[in-house]
Amino acid sequence: MIPTLRILSLLIGAALVVAPSFLLLQFAYGVGEPPTKGEVAFFLPTIGIGLFLGGGLLLVGLPKLVSGATTPALSVLSGALIVFSALAVAFFGFSGSVTRMVSPFILFLEFFAFWAFVYPAKFFQGTSRSNNG
Repeated sequence: MIPTLRILSLLIGAALVVAPSFLLLQFAYGVGEPPTKGEVAFFLPTIGIGLFLGGGLLLVGLPKLVSGATTPALSVLSGALIVFSALAVAFFGFSGSVTRMVSPFILFLEFFAFWAFVYPAKFFQGTSRSNNG
């Protein structure tokens, strides 16, 4: 169950990071104004949005990066990104019939990723402090 959840969160996180840039590129080609070759500044705002939407799931999907007492800062960062992403998906939402079916799945995955990987890290921090002295 845990490896499946890690793989799903890694794939969905990567898709959420890349999706805004891909959709912007599709829109630019649709209106007939594609970016010039090598124009990275065109994608910078959407890459930032994508990192906020999928960064938490991407961090959780990488093995041993968030879990355990050795990385409390990454645990807090990934938890904050997951909560922000869930709030953005729930309240701002996406339009279209396909995304209305996919959004509940993303929220469900974010809930389980937070519950399985980020929330237990708080307990590991308490035990490591007592072992260190």
